[in-house]
This record gives sequence, structure tokens and C-alpha cells, in this order.
Amino acid sequence: MRQKLAGVKNVAALQAAFESLANRDSGIPGMGLVHGFTGAGKTTAISWLVNRTNGVYVRAYSTWTPNAMLASITHELGAEPLHRSSAMLKFITATLEQQNRPLFIDEANYFAGDTAMLDTLRDIHDVSNVPVILIGHEGTERKLIHRAQLARRISEWVEFKPLDAEDARILADTVAEVGIADDLLADLHAQAKGSMGLITVGLARVEAMAKANDWKSVDADQWASRPFFLGNAPKARD
Repeated sequence: MRQKLAGVKNVAALQAAFESLANRDSGIPGMGLVHGFTGAGKTTAISWLVNRTNGVYVRAYSTWTPNAMLASITHELGAEPLHRSSAMLKFITATLEQQNRPLFIDEANYFAGDTAMLDTLRDIHDVSNVPVILIGHEGTERKLIHRAQLARRISEWVEFKPLDAEDARILADTVAEVGIADDLLADLHAQAKGSMGLITVGLARVEAMAKANDWKSVDADQWASRPFFLGNAPKARD
């Protein structure tokens, strides 16, 4: 499998949203939210964007407090965390502004309902004036929309949606090292229900079988209804 980013619609929407934040006029808020179901491809796309923009990336945890968040960002900026939150906030905003680096915070669903956390992020955005992009699971947007002071600073809302048939073809042509016939891809897309993660897993299995048989391409007849995925997770007992 090729380690390349497929230019599907979700990636195009993310890139357009970031360009809008980075090139916004004075007075336009500079926060964004990327949200969507697990397996939609958010992680891969965000990793690409962070590298492309020299962004600062941190991942939230369920145990995060405002101080823990500030310490993580300070560490990612190459400094040792300080004892006082106010000192770290001052360092972060000054450094982000000076270096003009966007800030990405993943797993925002952990703190989407925490007023203290959101107020700290609002301070970082307002003082540094750099793009601040939150990434969260499906439903994060519903929590943030009710936080008026933060929500009005989010000018870009990017939903990662299931891949359509055109996206599935773009993904297959980008990452698979063997040809994937339309009928086989249609079966895979249907079974994966548009999940980029599952489609990628299925393509990897198809490619492995093709290489084992020295096939240059694979169609539905050759695949012969083999499972695309490794199976369902075991169900919990009552």
C-alpha cells in the first residue's frame, strides 16, 4: 500500500477551511472544528495538515485540566512546563504569535462541555491571533454550539462525511498498488458504509491476496466474496 494522502472531498474541505482561517481578514474569528464519525479519516488528514503548516499538535485526555492542556502545548513548543498557568498562557500566546504556527487540539470531545477549558482556549485564540483547530468525534459540534462565547469564534465547521463512490475510487487509485475493479470496489464501499478506515483495511487485504497470486488487478469474481475485514468484535456478555 502506498503511504499517500488521497484527495477525497473531506480532505479538500479541510484544506479550504484552513486556508480561509489562515488568510482571514482582521476581525474574523480564527477557530475551526473538524468533526465526524470514527473511521472517517480525520487523523490521517490532520496529520498531513499539521506537517504541511508546521502546526503545533496536542491530543486531549479525559483527565485534562486547563493547566494540563497548557503544559502539553508548552512542551510541544519546546519548553519545560511552568508552575503557573498564567505564565504558560503568556508563553504560549507569545510564541504562537511570533512563530505564526497554527494550534491543533485533537479529541476535543473530552472538554467540549468544560467551561474552564474552553475559556482557556478562547484566551489562546484571542491573544495569539493564530488559527486554532479543534478535532472531535461525531457530536462534538452539538456540545460546542451551545457555548456561545466559543462558538461565535468558530468560523469554519468541517464535517468528515462517509466516502461516496467517487471518493472510494480516488482512495483506491491513490493507495492500492494493484488495480481494483469497479465491481469489487463497489462491494467494498457498500460493506464499509463509506468508512475510510474500513475501506483502507479492505484494500490492504485485497492487495495482499493479489500480490500472493501475482495478480496485477482484482475483480469481484477473483475475490469470490471473501471477507474484507477481519471480523466483528466479540459481543459483551450479560
